[in-house]
Amino acid sequence: MNKHDKLHDMLETEMSIQMLYNKYMMKITNPEVRQLFSQFRDEHMQHITQIQQQVQQLNN
Repeated sequence: MNKHDKLHDMLETEMSIQMLYNKYMMKITNPEVRQLFSQFRDEHMQHITQIQQQVQQLNN
């Protein structure tokens, strides 16, 4: 498995996790837990952005 494939797999995983946090946040009524999930989601969004940048660098 080359680096591009690994990054693609990581990107898919991060996006799936981020979507799960979004999904569960809709169902959570406790504001503290919602905030925590929001932080986790945002961290995964940062990972997604970083991975996308690495993929772009590989493609150049």
